[in-house]
Amino acid sequence: MTVLHGLTMGKKLKSLLTASLLTVLLLVSVPAASADELGYTVESAKLTVYRDGVVHAAQSLSVNETFPAISLRLLASSVENVMVLDENGTVLDYDLDGANMTVYSLGATQVRLEYDTASLTAKKAGVWTLHFENPYNLTVYLPEESTILYISDVPDLIETENGKIVLSLFPGPWEISYALPIVPPAAFRITGLSVEPSEVESGKEVTVSVNVANIGEAEGSYTVVLKVDGATEETKTVTLAGGTSTTVEFKVTKKTPGVYSVEVAGMKDEFKVKEPPLAPFPLEYLLAAAVAFAVVFAGFMLLKRRTPSAEKIFKKHPYLRDEDKAVIKFLAEKGGKALEAEIRERFPDLPRTSLWRLVRRLEKMGIVTVKKVGLQNQVDLKKQ
Repeated sequence: MTVLHGLTMGKKLKSLLTASLLTVLLLVSVPAASADELGYTVESAKLTVYRDGVVHAAQSLSVNETFPAISLRLLASSVENVMVLDENGTVLDYDLDGANMTVYSLGATQVRLEYDTASLTAKKAGVWTLHFENPYNLTVYLPEESTILYISDVPDLIETENGKIVLSLFPGPWEISYALPIVPPAAFRITGLSVEPSEVESGKEVTVSVNVANIGEAEGSYTVVLKVDGATEETKTVTLAGGTSTTVEFKVTKKTPGVYSVEVAGMKDEFKVKEPPLAPFPLEYLLAAAVAFAVVFAGFMLLKRRTPSAEKIFKKHPYLRDEDKAVIKFLAEKGGKALEAEIRERFPDLPRTSLWRLVRRLEKMGIVTVKKVGLQNQVDLKKQ
């Protein structure tokens, strides 16, 4: 991999070093606001650049807990998925005016700030350019297998980490041009349709499964459609990295006796539902069962009226992501509300920061509200 293309030794390197020295001298000569005046110091700052040009910024600040608020400037004025947490992981309030942010940090000693922006990068003729004004020491992670074509100054450090170029940059204006290799798109192959068991009693469960493989190199998503008797029974969407595969299962229950045809991705099979065996049933049991059913049904209808419906939310917001739907279903199962700890316990594979970006996104869409209950955050589903 060529790390610095177009940067040669000799006069050009000498001039860059001279310019860097002049920049440092200018910065030293200009008085800057002290940490006491600002109320915070930047402990670390990192930019992660993705293949699609989106940049994820993450900063860790040490703050003066006696300051009611701190003011800082973001690297971009157009940002989204903003998340501000204190040292306990509690979400902090903030105001945003363009690139100027005010964080209400009273009582906090540490602040973790994260946001996404697409305004720091631009693509022309297959070449990406990252351009920004850096006010402090910063680490930049370029996408995997990228090749730097141009850089406006000599970084403090250049290294690689897990296939990514990592640049340590000092304060000042920076422009970095890089190119990415062309990755073949995702391509999916569906095999191995299985229906087990092939014969069941009425009301018993049948498992339908297929193997889904991404035979391309890029990550992609595929929606598996299960049809029973020609009608769509259920769909499931899977996301796979290139060269990986997974098994997708569906659970089907039919009460009416008969033979049912099954189809997935052009593959066909069938299963049979048998008549249930007849058995004498005492009248008193039947009456008790009817009373019990009436009580359960009344309770269910009362709960249904009081509990927000996940299906209504899905119909109103058809473009929700799969992880959004999973969290909404969990909240609905919990009666429309759950504590932060309960959500994290239910979705252990979802990083904490990703989960809270998801919750904040649902809050902006008017699907949930977040409120304090004691020392914890509680997420409530809104009735649609």
